[in-house]
Amino acid sequence: MPEVTQDAAPHLNLFLTRKCDRGEKPVSVIERCYAAVNYTFCNKYNSRNTPVMASKGAKETFANKLGFKSSGSKAVEAELEKLKKENAQLKKTLDEISKRNGRHHPTRPDSDKAKLLERILSLETMRERNTQQLLSKEQEISTMRQQLQAEGGEVVASLQNQLDQKRQEAEHREKLFQNLSQETEELKNKLLAVTAKCQTFEKRSTDMQVPSGEIAMVEEQLRDALEKNQHWLVYDQQREAYVQGILARSAELEQQLNQAKQTLDQQHKETNSEGQSSANMQQEKQLQECQREMEEECKRASRLQAEVMELKAKYEEKSRELVRAQEELQEERRSGRQTLAEERKLNTARVARLQCEVEAADVRLEEERKRAAELLLQVNLVQKSLLAQNENQKRMAVLEQQIQLSARDFENEKLDRESVQHQLHKVLKELRKARDQIACLESAKPQRETRFSEPSSYTRLDLDKLTRQDRILNPTSPLKSSNTLDESFLECPNCRASYPVSQHRALLAHLDYCFN
Repeated sequence: MPEVTQDAAPHLNLFLTRKCDRGEKPVSVIERCYAAVNYTFCNKYNSRNTPVMASKGAKETFANKLGFKSSGSKAVEAELEKLKKENAQLKKTLDEISKRNGRHHPTRPDSDKAKLLERILSLETMRERNTQQLLSKEQEISTMRQQLQAEGGEVVASLQNQLDQKRQEAEHREKLFQNLSQETEELKNKLLAVTAKCQTFEKRSTDMQVPSGEIAMVEEQLRDALEKNQHWLVYDQQREAYVQGILARSAELEQQLNQAKQTLDQQHKETNSEGQSSANMQQEKQLQECQREMEEECKRASRLQAEVMELKAKYEEKSRELVRAQEELQEERRSGRQTLAEERKLNTARVARLQCEVEAADVRLEEERKRAAELLLQVNLVQKSLLAQNENQKRMAVLEQQIQLSARDFENEKLDRESVQHQLHKVLKELRKARDQIACLESAKPQRETRFSEPSSYTRLDLDKLTRQDRILNPTSPLKSSNTLDESFLECPNCRASYPVSQHRALLAHLDYCFN
């Protein structure tokens, strides 16, 4: 027997026995039901509410159990008044039956009524227990839903925040990667420009061995000067040879003149006679001609000497210019070599620096690629976790559906219990009919004993039928509920561990352990 019936049964039996000992009227079945329910509900709600509220709540619950809707306190009181009137009528009929039957006969109906009362009380307590279990399970389901929603919302929010952070980091990395790629392209362009410059400088270094524009002009001028110098040397040599020839000719003429003078003196000495005047005249003419030629030759020789001096001065100037040009050419070659060496050093340093920068950029690119790959892996992991979270949510939805199905099963059980209560009301009606039949049978006095035994047998048969029906209907309902609870299973969304619905608390503990 349930807990409520264990508490209520002895008090109820004491109440009934005292009432019978005092010689009061026998209690009807409805009155017993009303007293038991009122007693249980008063004991249940006295600790929380006032006595008035407890009695009102008991009345309302009793009215609900009898099938009346709790539309208001007035309707409940009206129904209770009707029940009281019916109870009074039943009491009157029972009093009449007890007066007619005496003391021996009511024992058996009272025992049957006590059994029925105990059965009704057991059913009521079972119903109360099932309603309490349903309420506790509904509260647990609501708490589970709230916890799941809160945990799922927090996890989704945290995952979304992580996704946003990872996306921002990926965008930042992509920007850095683009900047580094641009820098590498710029460095490559610079390297190409530097290599082109190096090639041009190398070409210049090779071309510097060949005279450039200014050096070529200087060399051409030097060549012209050398050619002119050679021409002037040839001309000077020719002039010197010509002057020497003239000087030799003048020396020869002087010698001839001296010889002529000597011959003239000899002839003058020899011939002091004839033709002295004519010979002297001829000699004087010849002497004058020779003097003129001598003067002309001297003038030519002086002019040629002046020209030779001018040519020598020009030659010296040209030679000086040639020396200066050679010195300038050597200095330019030295400066060009130095500049080429310095430019080569600078170019090699630039090339080395650019190569180092390119290598560093390559290293950065590799690092950025690795980071991008890691970010992609992290994003994939986050997406997988989101997919797993969605699957968990789907599983939670399936669990909620299963819980709803179990709640529907509980509702069906409630309906079964209500149908059982309805059948109880039918049984009570049949009892009333049986009492009416008993009253009719007792009215016939000649056949008193036989008729009295027949109703008792009839009542026994009816009671046996009722007990069988109760055994068929009522005991199977908890078995049905337990079977349905054991047949329906709940699964853990993480490890897929299955639990029957009757072990939902173990499933809740497993969920806390598995997710934490």
